[in-house]
Amino acid sequence: MVTDKVAYVTSNWAADYFLTTAGVSLVISQNTPHSALNNKTLYHQLKDVFTRDWHSEFAVHLGDLGHNPDC
Repeated sequence: MVTDKVAYVTSNWAADYFLTTAGVSLVISQNTPHSALNNKTLYHQLKDVFTRDWHSEFAVHLGDLGHNPDC
């Protein structure tokens, strides 16, 4: 998950995972780039991946699922 300021990485997004386990998660909050990839922080790289996928040709609006025979 990418928010306005941090990225949150976990191994499982099921609701009961957060209630019944003590799993491991990672919160990424960087102020300084440490990456060679366009000198962007890991947070910005993850945000770019999310934005790319969100606007992908394979993404559809949930409201359109009942109206599109291909979905």
